[in-house]
Amino acid sequence: MSSLKVEPVVMDSFGIEPALVGDRRDQLSVKLTGTGDMAAAAPLGGYCKELQGEVRRLSLAAVEFDIRALYFLNSSCLKAFIAFICGLAAQGLQCEVRFVTDARLAWQKRSLTALERMSPSTVSITEKVN
Repeated sequence: MSSLKVEPVVMDSFGIEPALVGDRRDQLSVKLTGTGDMAAAAPLGGYCKELQGEVRRLSLAAVEFDIRALYFLNSSCLKAFIAFICGLAAQGLQCEVRFVTDARLAWQKRSLTALERMSPSTVSITEKVN
């Protein structure tokens, strides 16, 4: 399987770190760190658009967004996730989208529940304690 064409994003208060995982390296783990505020919205939106291409190119079975180290997520960043999920569906890509949240940060699951309801056959949320 080819290597990723998307690079990590490193900003002062926001970061994105991708990695291929799984036995067949057919899953993508995307770790988000910092603050998902207005400064992060455009980079996250562009990144999610690039990830759609990677899902298609690598025939990925799942993309997991680990947001346990994300301490804020505004509506513009949430919209980037919505666009990602809708973009996969529009392209007919069968890819599971998982979100991993920190059980101690209740706002994370609450914020993402609408995504799970929007696409219950595709989106899931798992709470973990760090």
